[in-house]
Amino acid sequence: MKNPLSPIVRLARRLRLRAAESDLAYMEARAPVVIAEQRAHVNRLRAAAEAPPLAPISAERIRQRIERAAKQVLQ
Repeated sequence: MKNPLSPIVRLARRLRLRAAESDLAYMEARAPVVIAEQRAHVNRLRAAAEAPPLAPISAERIRQRIERAAKQVLQ
């Protein structure tokens, strides 16, 4: 006997997937802009506190930092 709610459940799952994919695409597209805005904000605050601005961080250094943190957690 087939559950009469199965088509509704499948539709809800597909809609949730589409919404999640849309959110992911938006975040991936927006990420560089948001990171640049936040970096500029932090540098303004550091300038107000008379601290030197942060050096730009490369994607490679970010990857290395994440890998190091993951290795520390796994040990």
